[in-house]
Amino acid sequence: MDSHNDDILRPLSEDEFKELLQLYREKYGEQNFHYLLMYNQNKWNEQLKNLNCKVKTGEADEWLSFRKDFYTYRNGDFRKYGTYVSLHYDIMQSVSFHSWEPSQTEILKCLRETKLIKWREGPLLTNVDLEFCDEVKKIALANGASVQRARLCIFLILEHEKAAISALESLRDGYTVKNLNANNASLVHEVWPNKKEGSLAYVRGLIALNQTAGIYRVSDGELVAWAFQNDFSGLGILQVLPTEQRKGFGAFLAAYLCKQVTTVEKVDLSAWIVSENFKSKALLDKLGFEAVAKAEWIQLNKA
Repeated sequence: MDSHNDDILRPLSEDEFKELLQLYREKYGEQNFHYLLMYNQNKWNEQLKNLNCKVKTGEADEWLSFRKDFYTYRNGDFRKYGTYVSLHYDIMQSVSFHSWEPSQTEILKCLRETKLIKWREGPLLTNVDLEFCDEVKKIALANGASVQRARLCIFLILEHEKAAISALESLRDGYTVKNLNANNASLVHEVWPNKKEGSLAYVRGLIALNQTAGIYRVSDGELVAWAFQNDFSGLGILQVLPTEQRKGFGAFLAAYLCKQVTTVEKVDLSAWIVSENFKSKALLDKLGFEAVAKAEWIQLNKA
């Protein structure tokens, strides 16, 4: 989506993106959230190719939620500092970025000068490194935006080997667990706190592309709880219907999905949680997750 050929950012080619992925793997290891974001996008790119999901002229892209565009500094070499900006065009633009340049001169220059970030349209700035949050907020304000909320979030990791050998508790009688299917999307979306107009397509896409798990009542086959693998290849949407809570379904699904992912991917499990979400933190601690990083997720207001 490089509509500004003279913009300070230029899109990475497919080969360059794969090279950037390996650079982050070598620099930070496989538990770094920037690496995992790229890892999952690379996986989605390959899956969409296999599904032959090409956008036809004049038609809406039903897979838009699963296409993140990666850019780098036009006048630099991404191999030197790993400088990237990821733009996700959907109901709301989301922006991720990073550079390991000590001074952060390159990435901050990109954020200040690019015309590709829709600052005044209420974008979400994800996993912003804490040491640069204040400067990033200043850039947003200078571009006519204001901060709606800035949430301190904790990034947790469960190593692949630990998840693979973890023991699952028995599911209570009268219920069974299996993958979600397309028919479940409407219910999941209906009760999802973060739903927005058009986000049903995102739920459907997650069911098609990522690992999922659902608990169903045996008596009527109704779905009562579910969990998704998210766009960091970790734990995402985890919900239990109010009538079925306090039965241990949340803990069971989290453990089950982690174990399920390890059977199909060689990736460490991850989760982002808001720092004051003590209930989720306790659940993840019980499963063996460990906090490895903190960052801010900054939601900007529409001007």
